[in-house]
Amino acid sequence: MLFGLFKSLDEKVKEDKENLIARLKNSELKTLIIEMGNNKPISNNIIKRQKRDQSFESKDFPSWYAYRISDELSDINLKPELIELLKDKDFVQYKQYVLRCLSSLCVNCKDYELFDFLISELKKTDEEKVIATVLSRLNKLRKPATLNIDYLKQLLLNGTYQNRIDALSALQNSEHKDLEEILILKLKTSDQHTKGMICATLRSTGTIKSLETLKAEFKKTRSNDLKYFIQSAIDEINERENSRI
Repeated sequence: MLFGLFKSLDEKVKEDKENLIARLKNSELKTLIIEMGNNKPISNNIIKRQKRDQSFESKDFPSWYAYRISDELSDINLKPELIELLKDKDFVQYKQYVLRCLSSLCVNCKDYELFDFLISELKKTDEEKVIATVLSRLNKLRKPATLNIDYLKQLLLNGTYQNRIDALSALQNSEHKDLEEILILKLKTSDQHTKGMICATLRSTGTIKSLETLKAEFKKTRSNDLKYFIQSAIDEINERENSRI
């Protein structure tokens, strides 16, 4: 007990964070979801450190750790419980976090029925925050050509600016041949940030059909950041095409 009296503030902050992580990993699912929305400082020690340093970090709040732990969910047996929580009127304020947990299960378990379910849920809302919470997690899911991604394509073509950015993220690792044509057209007409996102999506979806447009955009832009994204897409496409030879 006496040893704790001599710990530095930074040591106490580290311990508080470690204790939080351990508690979250062993908590019930509902507790984890509630903590995903908890943006209060983890402890008084965190508050003291914030005042001392005159700075705030996302890691100062339970929500940051709860999100990371939710991203690791891989027990498909949790799916029925999560779907029931979506129906719970007393839990409606946490809906976006429940959907985030379901999207993690979808990706980690490669559950394509769950993908369809998530899309059907997103069609019921136009809240950008809810849509982003789900779509930002789906980028790593391989999407075979048989999977219906029409909703994502419609967001890309007709959604708000944030919708389009989120759709581009979610469309990564798609195997739909018609998607590439859409991306090439968007690359020619979009703003610089969106072009970077399109290049990130073409890295996993593009073929040699995209190379001409990518190279033209590379020559045209003065942005080193965009040049990096374009070159990364070109390199990934070439590597993928060469591996098929």
